[in-house]
Amino acid sequence: MNKQSAVVAILLGSKNGAAYLQEQLNSFCNQTHHSWQLWVSDDGSSDSTIAQIKDFIGRTNIEGCLFNGPQTGLCDNFMSLISNTAISANYYAFADQDDIWLNDKLSRAVQWLNQIDQNIPALYCSRTRLIDSAGRTIGYSPLYKKEPSFGNALLQNIASGNTMVFNQRARELMLKIAPVKPVIHDWTLYQLVTGCGGKVKYDPEPTVLYRQHGENIIGNSMGLQRRMHNFLYAHGGRMAGWNDINCSVLSRLREHLTPAAKDSLASFCAIRDNKLSNRLKLMRQSGVYHQQFLGSITTLTYVLLNKF
Repeated sequence: MNKQSAVVAILLGSKNGAAYLQEQLNSFCNQTHHSWQLWVSDDGSSDSTIAQIKDFIGRTNIEGCLFNGPQTGLCDNFMSLISNTAISANYYAFADQDDIWLNDKLSRAVQWLNQIDQNIPALYCSRTRLIDSAGRTIGYSPLYKKEPSFGNALLQNIASGNTMVFNQRARELMLKIAPVKPVIHDWTLYQLVTGCGGKVKYDPEPTVLYRQHGENIIGNSMGLQRRMHNFLYAHGGRMAGWNDINCSVLSRLREHLTPAAKDSLASFCAIRDNKLSNRLKLMRQSGVYHQQFLGSITTLTYVLLNKF
């Protein structure tokens, strides 16, 4: 496929994003890859978000549409775009309303995706540069050095949704998980692509300016305060709940998993149903690993405390 002929459907979830939306829309226009569409699901905005989007689509005359979102949360909003049969393209890219895409974001993704057999699920993602509400650089997301894999995806998501670009086969996997609601769409996509024999490219070069501000739903989790917050939530059962959902989602697609992924998933899902010695054994058998030392330590702690 010719690089410029590959059409990318941008899937933008919006809700009361008027303060930063225009910068994001402008960054779409500044892409060096010009073949893209814009599909927006608005989850009940009460500010000027809808007006800005309608004006942008009308003014640029791009292919796309504004839909009414399900208004049941961010994950459902993006899942509604993934499952929308009106949307068809070669590749798909999630977009957050308050970020800014660097000019080569789509071109870098398309260049890699075009090298992958279209019958194989494929997912591109990258590092991000963190900015504050005024657009000033305040840091970078973690630089992951270990290879993306199913063993890693069971424990963490290295593929931030706002950097993701994926092909039709990856999209089709996401359509198979209904009616189970995933923990979060981007983590599930990373798990499915790696578990079903697909390809994942983690680009260490940032392609998105990831805005950190008080309204972020997820935001950057690098800070110590955030890490401790996550740790305490895990003790309250949140990590265990996430693992329950992930096991349920992945079990629905068991027939599509590779043999190695099936074995890994079986060991992973059985960890909490065993005594301590067996939990540690199953942890090793599952082949799971975290990208960072702190994550490895906290994961081991969860297993020891049977909060996994």
